Amino acid sequence: MSFGLKSFKKQKDESKHSEGRKHISTVIIGHDLAAILKLVELKNTISPENLRLITPRFLTRQGLVETYQAGVSTLRDNVSTLQIAGKFSHARTVRYDHETQFAKEGQWQRFGGRAKPMEFAAGEEYFQAPRQDIELSSLFSESEWQQLDETLKAYQSVRILEKLEKQTPTDLANRDEWWMLFHDLTEVTCSDLWLSLPARQVMKASEQGQTLPTEAAAWFASVKRQAAIALSWEMTKELHPEPRTLFVPQSMTHEWGHFILDVLPWDEARKCHPVNALILLHEEEPSSELMADKIKLCKRVFDRVFPDFEKHIRKEFILASEDYFEWAPQPDLAEALLISVPSLHLLGAYATASTADKFLTRSLLTL
Repeated sequence: MSFGLKSFKKQKDESKHSEGRKHISTVIIGHDLAAILKLVELKNTISPENLRLITPRFLTRQGLVETYQAGVSTLRDNVSTLQIAGKFSHARTVRYDHETQFAKEGQWQRFGGRAKPMEFAAGEEYFQAPRQDIELSSLFSESEWQQLDETLKAYQSVRILEKLEKQTPTDLANRDEWWMLFHDLTEVTCSDLWLSLPARQVMKASEQGQTLPTEAAAWFASVKRQAAIALSWEMTKELHPEPRTLFVPQSMTHEWGHFILDVLPWDEARKCHPVNALILLHEEEPSSELMADKIKLCKRVFDRVFPDFEKHIRKEFILASEDYFEWAPQPDLAEALLISVPSLHLLGAYATASTADKFLTRSLLTL
């Protein structure tokens, strides 16, 4: 038995130095907006053979639009939105000034009035401020947006990360700071690694941080997450006369929280009313059955609040994730990570920054 274990370890070590592995100077691993924006930026200064975006699913411009227009907006602070607009020269922003309301006894009530809302569930209070938007295409130049599918096709590889390890470089010419093993047994090393995968996946690939520097493991371990379901509908009738955020109790007898609904302006060109809903889930590992039940409950409740709601759905888009929201609650760890591991660059909602910004705001301001 001892001989077998040693042989296995030797084969594993040799596999990390096999001739079949590929070195790419700069690797981005992720599938979110931050990863795509970083790719568009880096391709201007890094040659194609030295840059790769590795993603667990095939990315397209249309998929990006559906993902980021399908959910309730996380932009709720005017100052942060203005900062984003200042960072991206082409950015076009929209602010909806109608105050958020909640449903009670068949009427829409304002927060802070005489009527008392149901208790907020964890994470819901963040969405009490009015919605703000940034037009997705305006984060890119016109040519970058028009050519985005071609760029993604040229630079992306669809692979699932299985193992991630920070190593001491053995090749000074091709500084192999990071070693990665993917589900198809492809091995890749790189000098600079940009990461925007969910922190939980990074921890799993690094054996719960054991193959990462201490500072990196501490950062990923600190990242908080919340599961959620985002729903987007095109309605054939006007759902509400004004664009605003609405809180609809999931139950009037149980403290289950709310369905959060962003009502957008009527789209005259497409003759439809676009609305987005968010369901925050509070289970650590929500099952697919629980998610399906929540979606069914959401539609039943909306049928009571908005008569014949389901009959007027023309198009539906659903996105569910155990890592829908992530945030880094300990910004004091950022400086140590930046100094000790300069070859690691974090993107997205948990990007290293000494700021209280969260979600999309953090993703964009830390690029």
